[in-house]
Amino acid sequence: MRFGSREWIDAMVSALNAQPELPAALSGLGKDAAVVLEADPPAWPATVVAWAEHRAGRIARWRFLHDEDELLELEPAYVVRVRYRVLRKLLHGEDPVQAALSGRVRVEGDLEALVRKAGYRRVVEAALAVVRTELP
Repeated sequence: MRFGSREWIDAMVSALNAQPELPAALSGLGKDAAVVLEADPPAWPATVVAWAEHRAGRIARWRFLHDEDELLELEPAYVVRVRYRVLRKLLHGEDPVQAALSGRVRVEGDLEALVRKAGYRRVVEAALAVVRTELP
């Protein structure tokens, strides 16, 4: 599946929700988050924004936003901004905490709470391991 497509995100949400440690990973975090995947031509030609909300230890819903300005209305607890080339490195195992501390991943929200949850990145890694991903 093509990375970032609706089909790919649906598969990732299902794979994440199947992870037994997801409730612990989400516990104590804000109810929602958004990812702004910034344009990085030619591989990633346009900025894409996705938002998700969790309830009862699962990702309850998600959607693409038509415009980044929609974040102002939603006021998500976290907004993660990253260029495609950096995200690609993260998908190949680069440490997300180091990427955030170096400024290559920018986080709006309680960064300290996310750092405390960094050990749960294995939940995302396990989901990525079961979702076929075709990177541009």
